[in-house]
Amino acid sequence: MMVTSMQITHSRPIQFSPYMLDADRPTSLRSETLLQSGTSWDGTVCKSYPDGMPEMSLLKITVPANTELPWHDHQMPCAAYVLEGEITIEKQTGEKKMFGKGQGFLEVVETVHRGVTGAMPVELIVFYAGVKDMSLLRARTIEAEAGLR
Repeated sequence: MMVTSMQITHSRPIQFSPYMLDADRPTSLRSETLLQSGTSWDGTVCKSYPDGMPEMSLLKITVPANTELPWHDHQMPCAAYVLEGEITIEKQTGEKKMFGKGQGFLEVVETVHRGVTGAMPVELIVFYAGVKDMSLLRARTIEAEAGLR
């Protein structure tokens, strides 16, 4: 029997040419949506992508236990997925939310924030949807941003 299509969970069937299939390999795929959202973790609706030549970045980031990352912001949409540990994302306003293993979230864009870890290190996969030559983050200080409110 020749298989010419397969179902991927959460998606439409994908059609394959018979030349792409190998009868000795399994034809069943599993897809799990880890995150799909149009709002960041604080409920802010996402805006458009930055103008320019797209440059996507995918980073695996490990943050040591008991760490307060520096205040910063992002100029582009970015999504994170927690592989291990827990991290609390905190805005300069004091609003915060904790994310643990197996949770994904959209970062806030052009909003000063930082990550804080507890007793265990955290390991994240972070995807940045930027443009060529755009920094993935900008270091910020609360004092410098206070006049912008």
